[in-house]
Amino acid sequence: MVRLLAAALAVPLLATVPAVAQTPGAAGSRNITSTGVTKPPGRTGAPFTRSTTEADMAKAQRAAAIRDKAWDSKMRTTMGSICKGC
Repeated sequence: MVRLLAAALAVPLLATVPAVAQTPGAAGSRNITSTGVTKPPGRTGAPFTRSTTEADMAKAQRAAAIRDKAWDSKMRTTMGSICKGC
């Protein structure tokens, strides 16, 4: 009975909450094509160059190496008592 009463009181509150939508032309927002496909936001800076691409790739590789080391360390400490490896 309490659940029914709570649900009955919650329905009008939920119905009055406005939906949050993105504005279509907001800066940095994603583009939606006429077919409904969502595209990432356009690049606002300089066009891709070899140096910026290589720098971004090196940065991503360093970040991946740091994540891998952290993961290995965590697994070594948590799984060390369970599994000793093959």
